[in-house]
Amino acid sequence: MFFFKNKIDPKNLAKFPFLNKREYTSVSIKRKNRSLVGVGGGKDSIVSVELLKADKFDIEGFVVETGKKYQEVEDILRISKIKALKINRIIDEKLLNNKFPGSYNGHVPISSIYAFLGIFSAIIYDYRYVIVSNEYSSNFGNINYIGQEVNHQWSKSQEFESLLRRYSIKYLTGDIVYFSILRPFYEIRIAKIFSRYSKYFSYFSSCNSRFKISKKRSHAKWCGYCPKCVFVFNILAPFLPKNQLIKIFGKNLYDDRNLEQTFLDIFGMGKMKPFECVGTFDESLFAFLLIKERFKGSFIVDKIVRKIKSDIKIKEDVLSTHLSFNIPPQFEFIGMEKILIGGYEREGKESYKYIKDTFPRKKTSIVRSVDTSGYKDKEKLYDIVIKSPGIPRRKMSINYTTATNIFLSKIYGKNQIIGVTGSKGKSTTASMIYEILKKAEVNVKFFGNIGSPMLSGLTSIMKKDIIILELSSYQLADIKCSPNIAVVTNLFPDHMDYHGGLSEYYLAKKNIINFQNKSDIFFYNKKNNILDDWAGVSVAKSIDFSKKDTSFIETNLLGEHNAMNIKAAVSVARYLGVNNHVIRTAIASFDSLPHRMEFIGNFYGINFYDDAISTTPDSTLYAIKSLPQVETIFLGGEDRGYDFSNLEKEILRSKIKNVVLFPVSGNKLFARDNRLNVLRTESMEKAVKFAYKNTTPGNSCLLSCASPSYSLWKNFEDKGDKFKKYVFSFAKKEEKNNRKEY
Repeated sequence: MFFFKNKIDPKNLAKFPFLNKREYTSVSIKRKNRSLVGVGGGKDSIVSVELLKADKFDIEGFVVETGKKYQEVEDILRISKIKALKINRIIDEKLLNNKFPGSYNGHVPISSIYAFLGIFSAIIYDYRYVIVSNEYSSNFGNINYIGQEVNHQWSKSQEFESLLRRYSIKYLTGDIVYFSILRPFYEIRIAKIFSRYSKYFSYFSSCNSRFKISKKRSHAKWCGYCPKCVFVFNILAPFLPKNQLIKIFGKNLYDDRNLEQTFLDIFGMGKMKPFECVGTFDESLFAFLLIKERFKGSFIVDKIVRKIKSDIKIKEDVLSTHLSFNIPPQFEFIGMEKILIGGYEREGKESYKYIKDTFPRKKTSIVRSVDTSGYKDKEKLYDIVIKSPGIPRRKMSINYTTATNIFLSKIYGKNQIIGVTGSKGKSTTASMIYEILKKAEVNVKFFGNIGSPMLSGLTSIMKKDIIILELSSYQLADIKCSPNIAVVTNLFPDHMDYHGGLSEYYLAKKNIINFQNKSDIFFYNKKNNILDDWAGVSVAKSIDFSKKDTSFIETNLLGEHNAMNIKAAVSVARYLGVNNHVIRTAIASFDSLPHRMEFIGNFYGINFYDDAISTTPDSTLYAIKSLPQVETIFLGGEDRGYDFSNLEKEILRSKIKNVVLFPVSGNKLFARDNRLNVLRTESMEKAVKFAYKNTTPGNSCLLSCASPSYSLWKNFEDKGDKFKKYVFSFAKKEEKNNRKEY
């Protein structure tokens, strides 16, 4: 805007010398879980304060004064009954008295000044959040100048907010968050919410003539001629009684013939959008169309109605919510009236219960699948979705959150959180840590895919509890804070179809450390190159668990991967102060989890193992190397484009002679190799019968399919259960029949 108003080419900007090699570091500072909320004289900050109060957030006002108090702000603080932290901003008189003739003059990005003052105040006075009331409308500019968009409100935009967030994390602290609570809403929706708070109608003002720095401030709350007055009058008109609106502004602005051009400007029918904090053309015109019948006969209404073309296109989504990226999870339901639960399995049911218990007045509905033809239309009717983990985030087109984010937002900073993930071994490792801590008589709770759904135990968590979370890439893809202790067992290709590619899968996993700070811990396996790279960039303290001495431990768990799982669990336990005797006792009694290298039994001399959890080639390779006596293996399932070449080579090198191949991915395996005894089938019953007939006593049959289960089974548990069912049913015939008859 400065360049536009002074007709300066941005290419001619003065170049100032700076040091590029200097290193800067941010600091970690513990904060109380409370918020500073910027309070001005207008409707937006009133809406923010009232919404935050309604949801019982711990807030105080934040006010910046310039030389003298603003009566509107004082009235709003009094009516809202909140305390306020006030900062007096003093401007050099030389700037105000034009003592620099020939100098350029321009708009000051005042919102950015307030943002830094807010962060500074939060550091000094112990607040975690700095909340402002910038709307979605501020993201849109006024005019293009020399190929660039000029946005009078840029320092109120989401772009500025995101840049400031990154700057603060890198150079100041990641423990204070600056964001706008009203970011999902256009001004027209904020006006609709404001219309509920009649107690403020006589006191608020957004007219800039009331907030001038000079001594000549207007005595009237609304000047009645500036673009800001025109916009606010128009945007409130659909939601207030006509007489109430006129009482606020002192006159009917639609009757003022001198305002015709100003109205045309805010409707997008003039030369450009005014350089004032006004909303978009669409919302201004949409509000006007809502009132044109009610104000029929007013000069402005009758004049402009004739100018509106019958085929004019207006975005009617101005009353809907819109994407916002920086709002912390615990604030994401502020102002949201209609909530949609996306997915209604185990976690979706807990999300629904949580919302009904926490926000009983909000409209809450359920959609079981987002893949139906009518989902997108239904989604538009809601303000926010609580997305189940099985739904990829790319399928969301409105604001969404997750049960994981809700849970973390409620306990972060109150409880120590241990998060465990990995392409293989996360369930086993998390379970071992839980059993060790229980044995050590530590207050511990376990949530995740194999523990309880997170939201189900939220109300039972005590302050001293340590929380263990088993976290999948589905849950990690969109988290907004990381656990205090992050554990990553290993990393190899998986779930590419869900995330959209291998790099996206790795990025999702990496979120487990992306939001850690210097006081946090990252346990990793240095033998994995990717994890070693993560340790190099992590701000947390990184600890390589692969070097941990576990020679004092006896275990029933098989395989090198389980040896690493034990090292990870032991490393965490020792870090938390658990002694070796407790660790040894806990792990000695720890058995493999269901469907994870689970020994089913020995029948007819054959050892049967259920490793249904292995749904990638790398995972199945671990299993084969862990069981040297495998003679029969079951492979195949849903085709996700995996490369099976290394798996095929390992099988041909091993003692495996018999292979069952399930469609669809099984159709690709060993298509041109006749060295193996192969059964291609969709039937688990036929597969188990084949294993009984062809496996030599003393050897093993392994269910480890290297592919997801969904082509034939509901999930890997369903596949493993059917495997067990037929293993046991054939075993019952042991005393009556000869094995070869099968």
